[in-house]
Amino acid sequence: MKIFRFILALVLTVLILALGAGVFLGYRVSKLDTNYPNLSIDGTEVGGLTKEETVRAINDAGWEKRISTPLTVTTLGGQSFEVEPLRAGIACSAEEMADLAFSFGRDGGLIDRTVNYVKSLRSHSEIQEDTGTADHDYLVGLIEANEEAVNALLGEEEYTVDYDSAELHLVKGYGGLKLDREGLEEAIIAALQAGETELSFDRLAEEPAQPDFEAIFTELHKTPVNAEYSDDGRYEVIDEVIGCSFDTEDAASRWGSAAPAEEVVIPLELTVPEVTGEQLRSKLFGDLLGACTTLFPNSGDNRRNNLNLCCSKIDGMILYPGDVFSYNEVVGARTLEGGFLPAPAYVDGEEVDEVGGGACQVSSTLYAATLFAFMETVERECHIFPVHYMQLGTDATVTIPEGGRTVDFKFRNNREYPIKLVGIFNNDESSITFEIWGTLEDDDFMPVEFDNSKGWEFTYDRVIEPADPDRPGYKIKPEVDRYTDSDEQGERISTQTWRRVYDSEGNMVYEDSTNMLLPNGLHALDVYHEHNG
Repeated sequence: MKIFRFILALVLTVLILALGAGVFLGYRVSKLDTNYPNLSIDGTEVGGLTKEETVRAINDAGWEKRISTPLTVTTLGGQSFEVEPLRAGIACSAEEMADLAFSFGRDGGLIDRTVNYVKSLRSHSEIQEDTGTADHDYLVGLIEANEEAVNALLGEEEYTVDYDSAELHLVKGYGGLKLDREGLEEAIIAALQAGETELSFDRLAEEPAQPDFEAIFTELHKTPVNAEYSDDGRYEVIDEVIGCSFDTEDAASRWGSAAPAEEVVIPLELTVPEVTGEQLRSKLFGDLLGACTTLFPNSGDNRRNNLNLCCSKIDGMILYPGDVFSYNEVVGARTLEGGFLPAPAYVDGEEVDEVGGGACQVSSTLYAATLFAFMETVERECHIFPVHYMQLGTDATVTIPEGGRTVDFKFRNNREYPIKLVGIFNNDESSITFEIWGTLEDDDFMPVEFDNSKGWEFTYDRVIEPADPDRPGYKIKPEVDRYTDSDEQGERISTQTWRRVYDSEGNMVYEDSTNMLLPNGLHALDVYHEHNG
């Protein structure tokens, strides 16, 4: 009996001690501010660490870097976007993982927590990341934005034509590619859960429809047509039509072999016509047909003003075939209101100051240029006295008197193409120049020199580069026959001017008289009176 009591007392003592130890252990466990033993996060031991120590430990092991590295998703046409693991709800921050580690085994009451603590002393546990709840709205927003970027990449036109490279360009899927959004979202979640950083996805919700290549062929197909000038006499260029065609079966094959959002390049068969708009434009005003320069070194400011004003009114004029130029119509009346000033001029044989003085030098210089350019003279008179700036027989006087006889200078563009008049006033060199630009025709004499070297006081000649080095060049030269006699006004000089053309060896190959043709078939003579004193 004593032995039984002893054993009972011993058992009770042990139980009391065990209970006390358990209570003590439970109390100690409840007061722990560290994780239970034998815990790890992503292979990093965190047992026995506080929350702060756990955060540092897993971040040192690369946790923060891993969850902050976005997943790059590449879809059609190389368009890509990034998914942030934390924002997508497929990752936990270091602080959240430290909370999970600290709460491990602390479910239930004191006894349960104590038992779990004891178990952790004998076995190892891995804390799992909570990646089960994705942010659907966030992912769908990224996918929709990417789909918009993909379709923007496709352009705003069904096709474009590059005539320089003879190619038809299309993008497969123009009109709206639709990604398999549900499949892409699932792929993103799976890639994030697997810790991947790159994902390629090109699955479509539906395949793009093939373009109607027969309709495109109908739109593009053209028969080549040569460029031409307008038939209204204005010589506007109507551009050529480039012939265009392509193989529709080859186009369909190339399109079928391409990936969605990929550019499809289809060769074009282009036929350039023999005559292009550029060629026709280059023929207009490309050749210098005639030119003349005269000098005015002793002219005062008023006369220089008048010369400049007259030149500016003519400069840039275009005459179409058959057009007649009238100096008085173009320059207008020489008045103070029109900007002209008093300057020396011949009036009724006398030199006086007249508003617009100097206008005759401009008309004479232009007339001489028309002689070189073989323009048809319609109306022209020489001066009463020889002028110092022109050779005899190459001047043209003009006047619009208030009550007397109007004298004009007129010529006609008798060529097949338009001409342009260029007037150049150079005050520094005391010169005016007129150039006539047009188009040399096959039967024209190609000028390489304009020679007016027998000037009254100042000589003029001008050598130019040949417009076509493969054609022979000619010197065009006005030459004058002079006859001296007298009348009641005194001594006079009568002249007949010849336009002569010389080849490179100095042989005359053509001549005609530039004097006005009389009804009897003879040419009128220019008559000049000698200055008195």
